[in-house]
Amino acid sequence: MKMVKIKFKDANDDAVGFLELSKRTRVICLQNDIYEIPFSALTVLDAINIPYEIIQVEGLDNVLRKIRDTASVKI
Repeated sequence: MKMVKIKFKDANDDAVGFLELSKRTRVICLQNDIYEIPFSALTVLDAINIPYEIIQVEGLDNVLRKIRDTASVKI
């Protein structure tokens, strides 16, 4: 599964876009109003005409590896 990091083009669309995505799929919230979602979830935003900008596309394996590596770091 591909994951994609997005940012909404308009701050007013941020809340609506996040709400609609969170109803249908898993959403990871990152700094600076960036969200990480499955690539297939972009169709939700397209269907309701909310403009977004794709920041980065990566595979789920890379995302899981980053989470595991971060969790194993000693604090």
